[in-house]
Amino acid sequence: MEITRFAPSPTGHLHIGGARTALFSWLYAKSKDGKFLLRFEDTDKERSKDEYCESILNSLDWLGIDIDSEPVYQSQNIERHTKLAYELLEKGFAYSCDCSEERLAEIRTEQQKNKQKPKYDGKHRNDNLEHKQGNVIRFKMPDSGYTSFDDEVLGEIKVNNIELDDFIILRGDGNPTYNFSAAVDDMDMGITTVVRGDDHLTNTLKQINVFNALGYKIPRFAHLPMVLSESGKRLSKRDGALDLFEYKNMGYLEPTIINYLVKLGWSYSDQEIFSKNELIKFFSLDSVNSSPSKYSEELLNWYNNYYIKDMKINDLVTLIRNDYNISYNLDTNNKTSEIFNLMREGVKTLIELIDISEFFYIVPDYKEINRSIIEDSKNILENFNANLGSFSFESHETLEADVKNYIKDNDLKFPQIGKPLRIILSGRENAPSISELIYLLGKKETSKRIASFL
Repeated sequence: MEITRFAPSPTGHLHIGGARTALFSWLYAKSKDGKFLLRFEDTDKERSKDEYCESILNSLDWLGIDIDSEPVYQSQNIERHTKLAYELLEKGFAYSCDCSEERLAEIRTEQQKNKQKPKYDGKHRNDNLEHKQGNVIRFKMPDSGYTSFDDEVLGEIKVNNIELDDFIILRGDGNPTYNFSAAVDDMDMGITTVVRGDDHLTNTLKQINVFNALGYKIPRFAHLPMVLSESGKRLSKRDGALDLFEYKNMGYLEPTIINYLVKLGWSYSDQEIFSKNELIKFFSLDSVNSSPSKYSEELLNWYNNYYIKDMKINDLVTLIRNDYNISYNLDTNNKTSEIFNLMREGVKTLIELIDISEFFYIVPDYKEINRSIIEDSKNILENFNANLGSFSFESHETLEADVKNYIKDNDLKFPQIGKPLRIILSGRENAPSISELIYLLGKKETSKRIASFL
């Protein structure tokens, strides 16, 4: 059975890059009828926090990325990691080292001076030092040949072993290091394919040798190229590397994020919109792009507009009521579903939808408007308001017909009544049609706003 995992460090919230890794790992497992597991690599005691674990779990839940067993916490496996580190020491796959920080710093300085790649010089590699408190345990990397693997995305990765470092697997304080702990946990969890970012390539080379030393079958690896900003630089928070709930709070929908994430490095034919079932059916690591992807706010907004318009209007209203803080009371207008259905046409986010619909519930602020447009039409507006009671509000269609007839019967041109009325009713020059505004505001509120303004 195919088993994948997502292994975040709970030192922060789940951001867009991590969410893509989780999604690709989940899709691959589900496409193979396998299992998707979660492991919190929480051995950084100072920075790892329960609140971040909870946040990551909530983010995955929001995206519908279900986990097939309880999360594993790496910090709870330290005894197991330590035991295996000592076993490798006893079997000659690792060695004790008592080099001081000062000596290691001198080595690094000299290597950098000589433009060499910094690495431990192997001083105690063959000394068989007796291990004692304060010493570290270093993994004995092969000193000849190559470490290589066929990456599911990047193809063959091959490195001369002489370039690899005898890295520490157990620190002087007795705590295991990330690369060793991650390999042991992958082994114990039965992980068959590791999907993660390409910033882990060096770690993979180390962990492959750990797997070999432990006698465990090496899992397959799929390294995802990083997501870059639109300018081609490393993605920062300013460029869109926000945590998932920031996107949710900004008014982005779950299917928007799912479809956008898969577009960051994966495609299928010319299809742009996918259901979850379609993604599971079509997803393969062979189709993941081996080049970095670029974040695109324009594409993200295109997806969100599509899903906002595609959502059943009653479900959309319910979502807004339940999940968003609204500065006005939706119950002051009984046509909320019709209002949001009209206003959602061109919006990018739910927050934008909420903001641009405000004038249907609260009298707009007229500070920024061009009052001369209204002054020139004052008599026309007064007469229109006096006749408003005769209009039919049975439906938008009947009201629209009455407005057109009024304009015709009074020998008016549409802009004479349309432009000033739109400003009075909405507080803006660009707004829905006059008949739509009047119908959705209602006879009483429309008449009140005209009279109050004049």
